[in-house]
Amino acid sequence: MTAKPFPKTAFQYLIYECLLPFKWQFLICIFLVSAESGVYNLLNWFFAGLIESLKSGINEQTLRHSMYLIAAIIGLDVINIFLPKITLMHRQKYFYFPLQEKLYGRALSYIFGHSVNYIVNKQTGALLAKTNQVTGIQPTLSAIITALWARISDISLKVGLLMIINIWLGILFVFCAVMVAAVNYYANKSSERLSKMQGKSESLYTGWLVDTIANIRTVRQFNRLDYEKRRLSVLLRQYIKIKAQTMLVWFTSYTGVGCFVHVCSLSVLTIAVYLWSISKINIGDIVFVLLTLNGGFMWLMELCVLYRRFENGLAYIQAGLDVFNDAHEIQNIANATELKIKKADIEFKNVCFAYPNGQQIFTDFNLKIKAGERLGIVGLSGNGKTTLINLLQRAYDIQSGQILIDGQDIKTVTQQSLHQNIAVIPQEAVLFHRSIRDNIAYGFMNITDKKIKQASKIACADEFIKELPHGYNTVVGDRGCTLSGGERQRIAIARAVLRNNPILILDEATSSLDSKAEQKVTQAVNNLLGKRTVIAIAHRLSTLKEMDRIIYIEQGKIVEEGTFNDLASETGGRFAKLWQLQQIEEEKQ
Repeated sequence: MTAKPFPKTAFQYLIYECLLPFKWQFLICIFLVSAESGVYNLLNWFFAGLIESLKSGINEQTLRHSMYLIAAIIGLDVINIFLPKITLMHRQKYFYFPLQEKLYGRALSYIFGHSVNYIVNKQTGALLAKTNQVTGIQPTLSAIITALWARISDISLKVGLLMIINIWLGILFVFCAVMVAAVNYYANKSSERLSKMQGKSESLYTGWLVDTIANIRTVRQFNRLDYEKRRLSVLLRQYIKIKAQTMLVWFTSYTGVGCFVHVCSLSVLTIAVYLWSISKINIGDIVFVLLTLNGGFMWLMELCVLYRRFENGLAYIQAGLDVFNDAHEIQNIANATELKIKKADIEFKNVCFAYPNGQQIFTDFNLKIKAGERLGIVGLSGNGKTTLINLLQRAYDIQSGQILIDGQDIKTVTQQSLHQNIAVIPQEAVLFHRSIRDNIAYGFMNITDKKIKQASKIACADEFIKELPHGYNTVVGDRGCTLSGGERQRIAIARAVLRNNPILILDEATSSLDSKAEQKVTQAVNNLLGKRTVIAIAHRLSTLKEMDRIIYIEQGKIVEEGTFNDLASETGGRFAKLWQLQQIEEEKQ
């Protein structure tokens, strides 16, 4: 099933990807936070009532009333001890953690749904940074639940209780709250652009840093360490500068709103004292007003910070959404079927293909490969050899024509089933930073050591693996850097042996090896061929002697075709000239 793109805006992402799928967990969080505010304000209410009760003097009725109030205060205080911990546990266990798991799954599924060409043209670090940006939703949700909503619910309760005491106190508090919110909004409006710039700058710096670390060997070989340091320093300074500007705007906004909040606090307190002086409210009410101002308006002042945090969170998410809005280039059609191979015939039928940049490669290209046939493909660079095998794997979609496997158009089958039936041994076998055993058995959940060793023997790899200090448990390093090119190729061949796919592609599997390594790998390849349908691209023509048929491609057309001996002996032929040239070069060596 094709993964759907993420919403285009951070706000839509927050609603449709985060809150609606977990609406009940979110609502419970809101309820618990509101309950915390209720308990806190009731504590202040009963405390103010206790002060007013004690003011009346000591008598039996006052003492009884005071004891009830004290019991209520103790009960609420006990609840106040446990309720925040219950709220935190629910928020983390039942909301944040499951949500983050879901978002990571969605993000990775969408990235992996892109074509190989799309992914290799993006920086690994940039993709990682953007994934972290869209999945790092917890600070933004915390800003909503434990900050913004907690303040809003607390202020709402305070307004309600103040209305009970005196309606004018409640109205004044509401007026001040609205004015503070308006001042806060406009004070922070100017920082929106800086927040977005900060997110983009951080993504750029992280991407370049990861790219440099991943290619540190090349950096050192080309003596470009100082250049990379300078470039990273420039990016870091740019990021720090934007962050400093953001902090300056935040400080100015926070200070201005803080001054306004204090003016509002003094106004409410002045009105409360006036109402007391004309006997409209009592001392207990004054105490509650003081407690309310201490908690309420201070929290209103924090709205500046909380709004900034929420805004930064949305900007941070928005900066990462572009990758998750890019449509997948290659998609399964609706009701795509599973590829079922019985013979492994392959046919390119009237294929027309041009790259996205407009470069035309094939026009009405036709080629039939019989089941079990070994086909060699030769031609100068840039004439379509690699493109041909990429099209067979559906790395790109053709503009017209058909590519058929056993009569099944590869556009109508699932990409997963297509890839499950094709094994590829590339020019440079890239291994995972895992053990040799894990690399050979890649793709198999349960495979015996016996089968792994059998595959290694067929690939001529068992001998050198046994000589390693930890044998099959030897970790090969990043991209297999601890092994030679020939050893990596034999590991890749052993992997292909285990897969036992009906179609095998050899993409210049020996071109980057020395003569000794080439002999070992060629022997391993010959052991692997069996009855598979084989397509081999080769720079060294000598590796194609075992092929049943060879085609020579030039400008996207088959210009020569035949067996190795026929083409090598054809006077003036392109293959023959290339073969003679390679023989001369080998004699010089």
